[in-house]
Amino acid sequence: MRLFIAIDIASEIRDKLAQVQKILNRKGIKPVEEENIHFTLKFLGEVDDRRVEPIKETLKEIKTTPFKMHVKGVGFFPSPKNIRVVWAGVEEGNDEFVKIAEDIDYRMKKFGFGREKNFVAHATIARVKKITAEDRKKIVHELESYLKKDFGWMRVTDFRLKKSVLTPRGPVYSDIGVFELENRDEN
Repeated sequence: MRLFIAIDIASEIRDKLAQVQKILNRKGIKPVEEENIHFTLKFLGEVDDRRVEPIKETLKEIKTTPFKMHVKGVGFFPSPKNIRVVWAGVEEGNDEFVKIAEDIDYRMKKFGFGREKNFVAHATIARVKKITAEDRKKIVHELESYLKKDFGWMRVTDFRLKKSVLTPRGPVYSDIGVFELENRDEN
């Protein structure tokens, strides 16, 4: 089965990100289905069913405190001059997010999954398939006011192992494991 590990986004933030998607609704760009917008911690890809339970047991070992995350700004991978992905970023809470991602990355190594290079906490809003240089410039210009846009705060209390089933209408995601972050004294 096709798997990834992610943090779900609060619905009010997802609604604000959907407004950005309206700007991107044009030929050659595929917005992510609103209900599917999430923050990926690690993409695992195709995983043999027999490995799912050991992966879940390993993910249970991750211990960290719940934290607040500020979703702010949009960006482009790999760059504004060669857009393949439009994403929303994390401002406050980024260090905690990256710490979880690195812990997951380290622990998944024993299952043969490669290490992430240059990890950036982000939620993909749209994928750019094929657009002209002129359209690319228009998109960058139209999204200029969103580069520092405040999409809101959310409390991160868990992360999830998700199954992705590819369909002609787009992927369908379902949780196959939810891993609560440990509650510790917070001041």
